[in-house]
Amino acid sequence: MHLTLSIPGLSWLDAHDAAAVAADLSLPALATLLGRGRLTIAPCRRSVRLGAPFGLAQLPMAQAAADLDGLSTHGRYWLLADPVTWRIDRDRALLADAGVMRIDRQEADALIEALNRHFADDGLLFHAPAPARWYVSLSAAPDAGFHSLPDVVGENVDDFLPHGPDGLMLSRMLNEAQMLLFTHPVNEAREARGEPRINSLWLWGAGELPPLMRSAALYSDQPLQAVLAQLDGGEARAVPWSFAALEAETPWPASAWVELDRLLGAAQYRDSWGWREALLVLEQDWFAPLLQALRQGSLRGVTLLSHGELAIEAHVGRGDLWKFWRRPRTLSSLFETHA
Repeated sequence: MHLTLSIPGLSWLDAHDAAAVAADLSLPALATLLGRGRLTIAPCRRSVRLGAPFGLAQLPMAQAAADLDGLSTHGRYWLLADPVTWRIDRDRALLADAGVMRIDRQEADALIEALNRHFADDGLLFHAPAPARWYVSLSAAPDAGFHSLPDVVGENVDDFLPHGPDGLMLSRMLNEAQMLLFTHPVNEAREARGEPRINSLWLWGAGELPPLMRSAALYSDQPLQAVLAQLDGGEARAVPWSFAALEAETPWPASAWVELDRLLGAAQYRDSWGWREALLVLEQDWFAPLLQALRQGSLRGVTLLSHGELAIEAHVGRGDLWKFWRRPRTLSSLFETHA
């Protein structure tokens, strides 16, 4: 089997201090894989990694996903309008998605009803087929560009707002939605319970989804990839807790993509301690045993992927392990060289 291990968050997302955050981490198996493999470091968006198992470089999935959710999409232009929370951090606004919020059906219905009432004269229709997945449909396509939500979580929102001729109009609409949501009784109650407010929307997913081309068995707990797998006529399998659990599956697929996202939250929200601790667990549960499987020949090759300014792409075949002149490379030394 060839294993692609996509590890969002493996590259610390702030390049200027990545080397310091990764300093003195003992990850000998990972260092061997990075040192012996064919390694490139180049910027890569999170959305690119999410779409890659399906042959996608972008995620224009709003209308296709709305169809899958049973919405009648004919004659309207569709965008994802996902519920998010913004918070001010010093001089910037940071965004968190529904992954950090529990949204129940009643809350979603109440907020959607308020949005539809407020924007009725603008021809906007909001829908929430699932409590944490919302859409908006428009009478015509806006002349604007959008950024995929996975690329924005944990980042400065101001750098990712809609752009183009209609970008300002859409930004004003978002401002109105924020004022409406912030003062809604649903959010008053959430704040009283100590839960984050659903205080904004994120518009994205514009365009027509091209044919999907999946060539590997997909193991992913990411909702977006689960939707894409359904659109491709299949499913995403649950991610095994360890490489040993993956090894125990029979028969092995010829090629597998594992979306191992256990570093993602800590990286997105800049929890350096949590990130370091999670890496040590991955070394034990994944990097060391898969290196052993490469040496024994049960794996024919491994590809390691991450995202961010210092995104990693490393290809390691069994023969590469014999290239002893290629010294192990720690994450800290790698980040220091390329930052």
